[in-house]
Amino acid sequence: MILKEPDEKELLEILELAKEAEQKAREMCEIITANSRKWRLRAEAKRAEAAAKSLSK
Repeated sequence: MILKEPDEKELLEILELAKEAEQKAREMCEIITANSRKWRLRAEAKRAEAAAKSLSK
């Protein structure tokens, strides 16, 4: 079985799909980074609260 090389139209479609995938990956990364920051701040606040409680005892 011999595979033909893709023509210019097919290559442009592949390029467009790759660009869309890259954009979606960037958006997911931004969401993950925001969520990570939010949870890190919550964890730091809980640790600070626990430390303050242990010092007041």
